Formats: sequence, structure tokens, C-alpha cells
Amino acid sequence: MYTDIDTDNNDSFFSCSSSSNSFLSLDSEPSVDLNLHDRISTLFSQYPDNLNIAHINAQSIPCHYSDLLASFDSTHLVALLISESFLKPSLPSIQYSLPGFVLIRNDRVGKGGGGVAIYLRSEIPYRVISVSPSTYSESAEHLFLEITLYHTKVFLGVLYSPNLNINYFDTLDTLLNNFCPVYSHVILIGDFNTCIIKNDLRTYKLKSLMSSYNLEILPLSATHHFPNCTASFLDLIIVSSLNSVANHGQICASFSYHDLIYLSYRVRPPKRKPHFRYLRSYNGINLETLRSDASLIDWSPVIECYNIEDKVINFNSLILDLYNHHTPVKRVKIRHNPAPWITADIKDLMARRDKAKRRYKRYPLERNLISFKILRNRCNRLCRDAKRRYFHDTLTSCDTAKAWNFLRSVGVGKYSASVGSEINLDSLNEHFANPPVIVSSFTKARTLLELSKCPIRHYSSFNFTSLTEDDSMRSVLAISSTAMGNDNICSKIITLILPFLLPILTHIFNFSLSSCCFPSSWKLAHIIPIPKVSNPSSATHYRPISILPFLSKVLEHIVHTQLTKFLNRNNILSTFQSGFRPGHSTTTALLKVTDDIRCGIDQKYLTVLVLLDFSSAFNSIDFDILLSILHSINVSPSTIQWFDSYLRGRSQCIRINETLSKWCNLATGVPQGGVLSPLLFSIFINCITQVISSNFHLYADDLQLYRHFLVTEANSALLEINNDLNKIDEWSSSYGLVINPKKSQAMIIGTRFTRKLLDFSSLPTLQINGIPLSISETLKNLGIIMDCKLTWNAHITEISRKIYYTFHSLKCLQHFLPLSTKISLVQTLIFPILDYADVCYLDATEEQLNKLERLQNLCIRYIFGLKKYDHVSSYRKQLKWLPIRLRRNTRILCLLFNILYNPTSPPYLRDRFHFAHSPDAVCRSHLKTLLNFPSSKTKSYSHSFTVHAVRLWNSLPAAIREAQSVSVFKRRVKEHYLSLSSQ
Repeated sequence: MYTDIDTDNNDSFFSCSSSSNSFLSLDSEPSVDLNLHDRISTLFSQYPDNLNIAHINAQSIPCHYSDLLASFDSTHLVALLISESFLKPSLPSIQYSLPGFVLIRNDRVGKGGGGVAIYLRSEIPYRVISVSPSTYSESAEHLFLEITLYHTKVFLGVLYSPNLNINYFDTLDTLLNNFCPVYSHVILIGDFNTCIIKNDLRTYKLKSLMSSYNLEILPLSATHHFPNCTASFLDLIIVSSLNSVANHGQICASFSYHDLIYLSYRVRPPKRKPHFRYLRSYNGINLETLRSDASLIDWSPVIECYNIEDKVINFNSLILDLYNHHTPVKRVKIRHNPAPWITADIKDLMARRDKAKRRYKRYPLERNLISFKILRNRCNRLCRDAKRRYFHDTLTSCDTAKAWNFLRSVGVGKYSASVGSEINLDSLNEHFANPPVIVSSFTKARTLLELSKCPIRHYSSFNFTSLTEDDSMRSVLAISSTAMGNDNICSKIITLILPFLLPILTHIFNFSLSSCCFPSSWKLAHIIPIPKVSNPSSATHYRPISILPFLSKVLEHIVHTQLTKFLNRNNILSTFQSGFRPGHSTTTALLKVTDDIRCGIDQKYLTVLVLLDFSSAFNSIDFDILLSILHSINVSPSTIQWFDSYLRGRSQCIRINETLSKWCNLATGVPQGGVLSPLLFSIFINCITQVISSNFHLYADDLQLYRHFLVTEANSALLEINNDLNKIDEWSSSYGLVINPKKSQAMIIGTRFTRKLLDFSSLPTLQINGIPLSISETLKNLGIIMDCKLTWNAHITEISRKIYYTFHSLKCLQHFLPLSTKISLVQTLIFPILDYADVCYLDATEEQLNKLERLQNLCIRYIFGLKKYDHVSSYRKQLKWLPIRLRRNTRILCLLFNILYNPTSPPYLRDRFHFAHSPDAVCRSHLKTLLNFPSSKTKSYSHSFTVHAVRLWNSLPAAIREAQSVSVFKRRVKEHYLSLSSQ
């Protein structure tokens, strides 16, 4: 079937069927130097209605990213298949994205190199149908997709065999047996590491395998060219239909030892759709004229309305008319400059480099190789320098917000994977809207009856108070979100003319509260699906982010402020509930639990700790039960009517760019993204505390149970915990929540000695709803990893892993960023990992602290570009950073200062500390701020926050302890420790 082809080192290809338009090309030198981008564009522009595919063994996308940006665009190319991507899970896709394409990856884990990837035009629907295991093994790596082109489904796959000795034929046989009967169009391309022009056993096996599935290997010349080695034909294009091949061939790629191979296949892909955004430009707006016109708005259409719906509609109309006059919405076509730093001069140099590579490929002489290397190195150097200048100029000429937007656009900081095109938006919306379970009518009626029997509270009921313009202004300025909701009004539209809007906004808010009605237009939410994995393929791979109208959040903030004052004044929420409360945090919650455990160890107790996981708790809140709970805490009937209006009648739709799903009604759950939602959930979950007899702590929907016991009391302690678990499970069923036993965890904590005395085999089994909970050696609790002996080895290892994972993505841009930007990146992205809850493991060993010190030194080396064994002390002083031990001491003392002097600090921590002398006591002034030192019998409790923080506090000079604010205190402590570290 195959015609003999010329195997010299040219870019020729030969027609493989009479119906193909392919022709023999000797790749003659063009009269004008063309770079790779121009050559690909020229080829594929002849076939604009075909499925145009290219493949390259990239030998590292990170190293050759500038070449990829300069060479490939989505004008005519539909898919770019990559072998040897060299990508790792820690490297975000956005950092190596190509405009107009979605990057689908299968990274190699466990060994360097390898990996396969596909850049697919973003509007092409696809589904991942098979991937090889990520962990490296002696087998081929593959990534297979099903792409849908109108009504035609095409199998598109890339395969990479790491070396010539790997036997991948049986695995490939199984895969082809599964997929070839399903698809009439099969396209498999990759680096098979099997030289087809050799007559050996591997070639025979591969050809026989392809023949058995009626697949054809398209003829090419040698595709792999390594200096001083024989060229080989390793990169293959395999198709199921020769008649569908319009063109195929190969092009010399200067950044790889492999040729780029390409295919134009006669299947029509969807046309490229231009992407538009509808934007207002606020830069050129005349603020004086805008505010003058705002002051002249006649608000009578709003004031004269008799219902809140019309008031909001008329308000929106008047505001949008004003802005449409001054800065109308314009449709802007989104254009991507793939690599702004690649100038025309660099492109010309790339063309000369590519020409030199082709010349060497044709005439493999030493002088041609040297000429190519000189041009290649010069091109790489110019690209690096241009990229560095571009990053420096961009980051030094913009404000902080724009700088972070730019950094996120290149993959630094928080980022998310792209939304899979195979996901049905309507189905995804239903998945987000539906709770895991809906409480039965019988159970609900019984729960409502129990709540109605709650004793009458002795404090006055909660009613809304009338707002002033100052109240409205504070709430408007308190909302930091800039997102635009369904009403097309964002924060900037309000804040630019806020003084002129305060009277009418206050009128609308007061009318809503007095009429007990929440505007319907403010109940419509746009949901942005955020992928949780790199290649999402099902609804469970996404989490929702809700975008609500800005003014709805302002009104919620007003209600939140009033309701919070009522709750705090009457001590309604449990002291041991730390979620969504000022002065409280996950760190304070963890401190309470860990110090209690250490206190138990000090008294020779063991502690059983159980962490309970609620499934989709926020989405499962039943409206009637929540309103009944509000009634039980003495919220007035009229106010409950407003909350009823606030909760019911809500709808949401998925929004991706300008595409919207169908609207879906919400029957349960507090509004996702609402300002009031966390507080309402806290009120709801607070009821569970009434059925618990053991020690507990709540943070949002994370519930911790723990009980101390002597070794001889182990059985009774676990039975008591089981009793609490049964009560919690019954409460959850009655209130419409679901506990997930599979994600709930248990652990028994104590010293090595006390744990050895415990007979674990004879202990009662902990269980929830009949499902046993296994007792673990380690568990993750609010972000820290605890083990049964509080040794912290696993947690320090996890800190190290996270920091190195983050550094992996930062390292790629290290030489392109200004010094100040690198400092900001470390302080924003690395230090939160290093510092998180560090006050909870003050008994870290010297070895563990040294490991943390090395991680901080890694940050210093990153900032200054130092080598591994360079000394960092002088650079740390230049940054005015403290060694890790003194840094931790500073954080301990600042937290203690907040606990002592911040009125919102948790009582469960504040009550642990007492001044040695009362304020009225007659004593020397420097003694008045000393704290009573708690006694401790064991090393474990001696290293608790309760004890160690007092030790550090009392050792401070009096001038520092007497600071009047936390900022002054922090500055003085840092200066004190800096002076100590420099001695």
C-alpha cells in the first residue's frame, strides 16, 4: 500500500491515497525567511474547513513556552498534541496556556520528564475517555479524547513511549479494541519510539497491530534528528480513513530534536467564534459632569411606588440611564496577544534560526550545526531579556490590584482550571441547586413542634431599627466585591456617586425592612463553576461561586449588623462556636482544642477526638426550620416575615463568559455568596450544642467532639462519645442535615506511655448511624495534621510539600519579576502556609524548627536568586525578617495581645489569662502588665499556648507590654527581636 519514500533529512511527505491532495515536497528554501508560525499558517490556510492537527515532541513546554506562543494560534489549527510536556501537577495550566485553546493534560508523577498534553480549540466539545496512570511506570503514556464536531464524534489521542525498550503493544491493543469499534474516525498521533523505517520486531508488532484494526500509518520521512546519530522515524500519524486525509507532513521545529508532524483531516470543525465582553469604560468619564447629573435625578418614580419590586426596578432604570449617557456599555472583542514581549525583530530572528535548522537538517555539516546553535542561543537570550523587561515594566507601572491581576493571568496565585466543554450547564446547575437530602414532611412537622415548645426568652425581641444615611454608607463601603450581578450594577456604579444616592438607597432599604419584603430581582444569582481538578469531567469536580447583586449584599450587611448585635447582647450563640465571628478564627478554635488536650495530658488523661463531616450543610438548610429557630430566639414575627421573603423565591443560573444556563429554583439552603448566610447558618447549627454532653467545638459546619479519660475509664468514655454521636445523628436527621461517616474521623491522643497501657482491641466501636468510625493515627483538623502523640511530623512534612508545590509554579518566573514583586509573592503565597496555626504546635522539635528555617531560607534564596549553599543571614537582615523561632514568638505574642485587649476575642481563650496584679493594686508600674504563670507538670502542657505565651509575655520589657495598640505592639516586639538576632 505504501509508496517508497525518500528517507533523507528533509521535510517531505507523500500522498497516501489518490483522493488526497498531499504531494511530495522537498522543503526547498523559501525566498523569504518564514518562521514556524508562518509555515503552519500557510499550510493550514489552504484547508480552513478541515480538522487541522499538529504534533510536536516539545521536550519541555516550560522551556519552550515562548516558541509555542510564537508558533501556534487557533486561526486554522484545531488541536496541538504534545509529547514530553514535562508539566507537573504543581504547574498551573494558565501559566502555559495558548490563547484560544484549552489545555488538557496527563502529567507524569514520580519521575522527571514525560507527560502528554493536548491544546484543543476552546469551542470544541470534548470528553476525556482514557488516560494512562500519572505515576511513572515502564509503559507508554497516553491521553485520549472524544471530540464532537457538529454531529460527528472523533477519537483523538496522543501517545508517548519513553524509550525503545518499552513494550506497550498489549496495552495499546486493549485500548484500540475498546475504542476502534465505537468511532468511525480515529486519529492517533505521538512519539511511539518505534522506528517504522527499520525492519525489526517492534516495527512488525506495531504495523501488525494497526493492520488488525484497519488503521493506517501515514508515510513520512525521518522525524527524529539528533546530532551525530542516524535519523529515525519515531513520530507517527495513525488514522482510520485514508480517504479523509487531505494533507499531512512534517516541518522542522528548531526547539526540538523531533519534527513537527501535521494532519489536515476532512471532518468539519465548528467555526471559531469571536469572544466579546460588554464593558463600561470608567477611565475617560467626566466625574464632575456625572455627579452633577446624578444630583439632578428625579427620584419621585422610586419614592411614589407602593411596593419594593417597582422601587428597585425604577432605581435601576434611572441609574443605568445615567451611566448609559456618560459611559455606555460597549461590546469589546477579546483579543489575545499571545506573547507581547516577542517583537518583530525576535520573530525575524526566529525565522533565521528555523532556516539554519533546516539547512543543518538537509546538510548535516559541523559548520551548519554551529551556525544554528549561535542563532538558537541568541534567540533564547533575546526572548528571555524581552520577557524580563515586559514583566518589569508591567509590574512597576501599575497599582497593586492591576499587578495581581497580571500575575494571576500568568498563573501566579489563586487560579482555576478551565471549565470542561463537555459539561452540560443545565445539569451542572441542577447539581448545585439540589441538596443531598430533603427532610420529610413528617420529620419536619415533629421538629417544628419541638421548636414551638421552646421556653420564652426573657430578653426583648429583635426588630429592625430604622436606618440613617450613615448606616447605608458604612454598609456600601463594607462590601469589597466588585463583581456585577444580574442587575448589571456593580460597586463602582454606586460608589462614584454615593453621596447623591444615599437618600434614595436609605429609603429603599428602610422600605424593604418595614414592608417585610426582599426584592425579587436581588434574589437572582449567577453561579461561576470553579473546577476542583485539572481535567474536570463530572459535576462533582466543580464548586460554585455565587455572584449576587451588589445592592442585595449591602442590604444583607445592614441586617447582619443589627442581628449580630442582638445575638451578642443576649449571648445566644454558643461560646464554643468560632465560625464567622470577629476575633475568632480556625487558629483560635484549634488552640482551644489542642490546649485542652495538652491540659488533659498534664493530668495523665487520654483524649478521644472525633471530627464530624456534614454533607453540603449550607445547601441543606430547611427554610421552615430556620424560621422556627429564629422565632425560638425571640426574633419578632414581622422580622421573621422579612427573613421568609429573603430566603424563598430564589433562582440561580450558571454563567460562563456570556453563556447562561437555564434558571433553577432553590428550595433549600441559605443563599450561596450572601452576606447573611454564614450568620444564619451559625444560628441554625447552634441548636446542635444543646444535645452534646462531651466537650465540643464548632467552626461553621466542622464539629469536633472530645472527651478526656483515664486508661481505666476508656470504655465508658467511648460509650459516652457514642451516646453523643447518636444524639447528633438524631438531631441531624430531624433538622435536615446529613453526616457523612466516611469523611468523619476519630483519634485517641495521649503520651506514648499512656497509649501503650490502652487495649485498643477491647474498646467499644465508635459509630454513626450504625456505620463504624475507624480510629486513625493521624487526621486533618481545620487545616493542620494532628497525630495521636502530637509529634507534628506529618504536619511539618505537609507544610514543606505545600511550599515546594507553590514554589514550583513561582520558580518559572523567578528571573522575570522585580525584587519587590517577589517579596510580595512570598509574603502573600508562602508565609500563610508557613505561619498557619503555628501557635498550636509550640512543642515542635529542634529538627522540625530547623526544617521550617530552611523553608524560610528557601524564600530568601528565591527573592535574591541565591544558590543552594549561599549564606542567607545578611539577606534576611536586609529584608528585616526574623529567624523562624523569633518569628513564631512574635506571632504568639501578637495573638496574646489580641486575646487580652480585643473585646471580640474568644472568651474560651481570654479566660485562660489573668494579670498578676489588678489595675488598682499598688505596685511598680512595670509589674502591672505581668501575667500569672500557669503551673504545668509535663513538657507537653509546658509547651501549650496557655503556658508558653505567658512565659514570653513576662520576659518582654515593660515598654513593649504597655503598648496601646496591636500595631504598635507588633512593631516593638519585632524591633526587640531584631536587635536580639543581630547580637
